[in-house]
Amino acid sequence: MALIPEPDAFKQSLASLPIAVYEPGETVLDAGSTTGQLFILRNGVVKVTRDGLQIATVSEPGAVFGE
Repeated sequence: MALIPEPDAFKQSLASLPIAVYEPGETVLDAGSTTGQLFILRNGVVKVTRDGLQIATVSEPGAVFGE
């Protein structure tokens, strides 16, 4: 059993995932929230903040963030 799927099968799986679009400044996740979702950045920039202070930036397409 292969743990890493074939590239074409993986691309097909990704294409079937729902796409959410967020406006600049819109909150994607609140600290401590439980959505049961994992997010894959398609494009753009996600700023991670805690207590109003930016602590990280996610900007690489394909980067994973969330739970």
